[in-house]
Amino acid sequence: MAEDETERSADGHAEEVRVAQVENGLSVYGSGVRTALRNNATAYGFSIAITSSYGLVNGASGPARSWETVSFALGAAVAFVLVGGVFLSRFRKGALPESARVATISGAVDLLSISASVAVAYGCSRIAGYWAWPLTATGTVVTYLLVGGADILIARSAANRTSLAQRQ
Repeated sequence: MAEDETERSADGHAEEVRVAQVENGLSVYGSGVRTALRNNATAYGFSIAITSSYGLVNGASGPARSWETVSFALGAAVAFVLVGGVFLSRFRKGALPESARVATISGAVDLLSISASVAVAYGCSRIAGYWAWPLTATGTVVTYLLVGGADILIARSAANRTSLAQRQ
């Protein structure tokens, strides 16, 4: 009889260990997904915006010729460098030391940057002729970056007023 109780106790302990391992594994997995979301949200949002803007100008102007695609890419690159140059020269401090919570909320708020930049892309894509290509790219990039700066302010405010993205 004592052997049965010892065996049941060992089985119960083994089951508790398995459950704890599964819960720990799920917790680690969940943390990994949150990290991936936080670290990739802005780049993913920008990818959505710039791809959509290319589609909009392509749809409005017809199939892109090689030089139009190149001018689109150059418009995007020049805009990125110019905005970066202005803000790097004006604001000497490095990146904001955002908490993981603010960064997580900021990723969710990226919807504003995407929406605003796609709206600007739509308007620019309606320009007739060659200039639609570089101006659509430029407008998309500038809008995404400038609204993206506001995303951080909104995320900071939300982090102070909500329990969203807090550790449980």
